[in-house]
Amino acid sequence: MIMRICSLGCIILSLASWRSVQGSRSEEDTFIGWQGEQYAAFHTSTASDEVIGEGSLFSLNETARPAWIQTISYKPRAMVYHNFLSDRECRHIIDLAHAQMKRSTVVGSKNAGVVDDIRTSYGTFLRRHQDPVIAAIEHRLALWSHLPASHQEDMQVLRYGPTNKYGPHIDGLERVATVLIYLVEPDYGGETAFTESVWSHPELQGQAERANLSQCARGRVAYKPKRGDALMFFDTMPDYKQTDVHSMHTGCPVVEGVKWNAVKWLHGTPFRGDEYERALKEPFKPLPDPGICANLHEMCETWALQGECKNNPGFMIGAGASMGSCRLACNDCERCAEGDMDCYRRNRDSGGFLNFDESELKGI
Repeated sequence: MIMRICSLGCIILSLASWRSVQGSRSEEDTFIGWQGEQYAAFHTSTASDEVIGEGSLFSLNETARPAWIQTISYKPRAMVYHNFLSDRECRHIIDLAHAQMKRSTVVGSKNAGVVDDIRTSYGTFLRRHQDPVIAAIEHRLALWSHLPASHQEDMQVLRYGPTNKYGPHIDGLERVATVLIYLVEPDYGGETAFTESVWSHPELQGQAERANLSQCARGRVAYKPKRGDALMFFDTMPDYKQTDVHSMHTGCPVVEGVKWNAVKWLHGTPFRGDEYERALKEPFKPLPDPGICANLHEMCETWALQGECKNNPGFMIGAGASMGSCRLACNDCERCAEGDMDCYRRNRDSGGFLNFDESELKGI
């Protein structure tokens, strides 16, 4: 009997204590994520050259911008991580990528990359764990997605100029989730729009209707790019066995300005596990600049004389996203005088590579 009374008293005391604690909190704090799933976690870091460690969910953000995660749709499951990257991280990714940017391809027959007018951007890939900054971003993404970094593909970096777009498509098949990280936002257009989706909350739909969206994005669940933000959506149903048809999305045409973004595709199992393990152990070897005409192999002249420029053009001259190993021997580029930037740009143009314009980065 005494034990029963004590137990009841303990329960009443505990309940009173819980109510006291709850009374000291705001209603917003009590049920975070109840409507629209918005959670604010403010950066207080100051600028430094230090890279945030792998255990941190947040980037080093020199402007102390607030970071929060916001669900925008349940069909598909889609959420925005506001200020996922700092300005310096955005710039770092672009600096690593721009020399190798080439006309983007899509997956064609036999899984080969082919150029198609459905996708008119320029792009390249950054190897997983390419440097400490990329590794930290990948780990941050793993913490957010609850999928290990070994399940991520290499980071694809893309640049969309005026009229550039990526038509409606699904990333499904073996990919379970897609993450779009915005590095430079365009002045107008360039939204990511879901063609078969539903907003998670009527308030978000109302905000979209009042926003200055391009024609492509109007009337759809759409996200307007903002530098540093990341949009993650799941390409599969929660059972990971079926493609979620609501994940059909399009990269709306850029109307004004330029859009840069990075893409990470996530898998339910390790993606090319042996390749990932090697990346953890082997330092990345920078690729040569396609604007500099050179042979990358000592046998290039011999192979050219044997007719390999015609017989094996993919290796010798280049194909898809890859740069040829023997462009000089195949007379596919010009040997430039020192400081001749016109010649340098012609070499990049002839190989299908982007001529980078610093001004389009808006000072980051």
